[in-house]
Amino acid sequence: MSITLDLPPQIETLLRQRAESTGQDIGQIAIAVLTWGLSLNDEDFFETLNSIQRSLDDFNQGQFSSLDDLVAEQNQKYGLALEP
Repeated sequence: MSITLDLPPQIETLLRQRAESTGQDIGQIAIAVLTWGLSLNDEDFFETLNSIQRSLDDFNQGQFSSLDDLVAEQNQKYGLALEP
């Protein structure tokens, strides 16, 4: 089955970047993302979508943390010893 989707430019860019960075076909990446998203129950699905949108909005406004900050936060929160 073939479906044509009009993606927002930033989503298309993210999809292309993921395909390039993993060496996978862009169509397979899209299928994997759709499969994962559709496997969630309705509440989790919409909670995840809202969280992703908030993160994209924050990023576009220049509000984001470094990987080092994220790792330190997770280490403290969960008692881990991860390294970036």
